[in-house]
Amino acid sequence: MTGAVAVATAALGATLKRPLSLFERGMYLDGQVPVAIVIPARIEGRIAEARLRQALARLQQKHPVLRSVVVAIDGRPWFEERHPAPPIPLRIVERDDDRRWERESERERGQLFDAGCEPLIRATLVRGAELSELLLTCHHCVCDGVSVLTLLRELLLLCDDPERDIGRHEAMPEVDALLPEAVLGDGAIRRRLRWKTALFKLWVRTRRIGPAVGYGTVYTLRWQLPTDDYRALALRCRQERVTVFNIVGLALMLSFRDTLGKGAIEQFSLPVDVRRFLPKLGADALFAMAPTIQLSPAIVKSFGGDEGEYWTVARGMRKDIDAKIGELGPQVHENLLGMERVHPLFDRLIAYSRSRRSGRGVTLSYLGKLDLAREYGDFRLKAVLSPTAALAPTPANLVTIVGDEEALDFALTSDDQSLPRAQADAIRDLTLQRLRMLARQGSPS
Repeated sequence: MTGAVAVATAALGATLKRPLSLFERGMYLDGQVPVAIVIPARIEGRIAEARLRQALARLQQKHPVLRSVVVAIDGRPWFEERHPAPPIPLRIVERDDDRRWERESERERGQLFDAGCEPLIRATLVRGAELSELLLTCHHCVCDGVSVLTLLRELLLLCDDPERDIGRHEAMPEVDALLPEAVLGDGAIRRRLRWKTALFKLWVRTRRIGPAVGYGTVYTLRWQLPTDDYRALALRCRQERVTVFNIVGLALMLSFRDTLGKGAIEQFSLPVDVRRFLPKLGADALFAMAPTIQLSPAIVKSFGGDEGEYWTVARGMRKDIDAKIGELGPQVHENLLGMERVHPLFDRLIAYSRSRRSGRGVTLSYLGKLDLAREYGDFRLKAVLSPTAALAPTPANLVTIVGDEEALDFALTSDDQSLPRAQADAIRDLTLQRLRMLARQGSPS
């Protein structure tokens, strides 16, 4: 190979790269653990295979991280963009029964990505004559819940119109490039981070690390609040000046309490879209980090069960959530800056985490009422179903909730040691019972 050809080949082979942030690295885990989000979309009509492959290729043209593989440089994983990009894998299976999509979703959630050779996204079409499910699977080190919805939205638009302009992002910015200039230029923040980071490193170094804790088989339990109940509940929430999540989150917290006991769950977490704190990060950019706020179990420990008490507590919950989100910005900025100083202790931090038992918390991930288009040329988006996620070392206990046109959709993902299936069934039944009761009470007097 001549020198000129070698230079040209190198230029085409990798044009952009950056190291994974500590948060991304913690999700990636050297590619040895299946940490993925799977979101199903139910389609009426037909999406041609050629059109779907073309749409996936257009997604790659927009998002640099989807044109990238993961390579090791000096002991750390890096995203490295490839030209030409390895295509996004597409698998097509026939919809031989109404539950086939659930089995395929479970398979996708547990399957590793070959991150050194392929993008950290793949698609599965469970194809039927009139009804199909499109499953989009994304590694959690490149996508949070908002990112997955962005990709689904763009994919459907491109399946409808391959020439649609969805924009293009040219770079994969590092953490510092996303932070507000006022934060980057604040010397007080950097001085505070130096001693905070030093204390955290000392804490990590002094932890005793035992063997990794084992868990049971992962499962997903799905259910829905039907259309009439959902619409009545949404109307009642507007009348009571609370969000649907406030009352649904309260119902779930109470159901966990009544099933497992008052002290069984130590914390309830709510992921927050980080984009409101990072104005340089576009609304349609892919990002993995979703900081959480904590909903205290004290909210439900003394709950008596009176119907009017639900709305009083839900209004208090809304006020508490709004206040905590309002205070989250500085913490996000400091965490993004500070975490990048802890890479040398990454292996020890992960080993310590794996030696501590999980499963005493619940994450309530609410994707809200979706604003996706429904009608397309050759097909119609009938429903978006709740995504499932595999998180290491266990997803226990993750509840995802999607407000779609026809129903409020739930998916509870856990493992049978952290939350036996019979207890998950009881939590589902109690939650539905509460929400139906609240929906059918009618307007307040």
